[in-house]
Amino acid sequence: MDAQLAIAGLVTVAVITPGPNNFVVLERASSGGWRAAAPAIMGIIAGTQLLLLLIWLGVGALIAQDPRLQIFLAFAGAGYLCWLGLQVIWRSFATLEEGKTRPRAAFTSFGGLLLFQFLNPKSWVLVLTATAAASGGLSASADLVVLAFLFLVVPGSCLMLWAFMGMGLTRFLAEPRRKQWFDRVMGGLLIISAVMLFV
Repeated sequence: MDAQLAIAGLVTVAVITPGPNNFVVLERASSGGWRAAAPAIMGIIAGTQLLLLLIWLGVGALIAQDPRLQIFLAFAGAGYLCWLGLQVIWRSFATLEEGKTRPRAAFTSFGGLLLFQFLNPKSWVLVLTATAAASGGLSASADLVVLAFLFLVVPGSCLMLWAFMGMGLTRFLAEPRRKQWFDRVMGGLLIISAVMLFV
């Protein structure tokens, strides 16, 4: 039980602190409310669950032994976040005649964020650490069930908090100039996250 509580604490701290997943959910919620944030949250959770399953099946050990693959994942994840950040910044400048922003890229969709978890070094480190900490506490299948539950409930709760913060900003961001600057800041934070993840 102590191991499970420690893992829950680790996951909570890792997921609730600012990072690319949180920035995307915050931005989506501020733009389109819960309806826009929900697919992003579900994509992040589904990607983490698949990542957990792959690591449990031994893929994590293969990656840990291959520095070239680690470098590839770091470059791909950083590249994805930079592209996403630039898209958000570009959208803040490119407005349509009615004052609406251009259509959002598919990178923040359910599928885009699901795939991003496989390129996110923070996700790999978190799931690898939690898996190693859980090993041996219970039977193998019971450990996997407990981890799957933790990676469902804890990130889901934390990401919903970020979504509610984003929805709380909706009225403040109704003024186009504020929304424009907010998008630029969010895009910049995604690019900074890319640099920090890579480093």
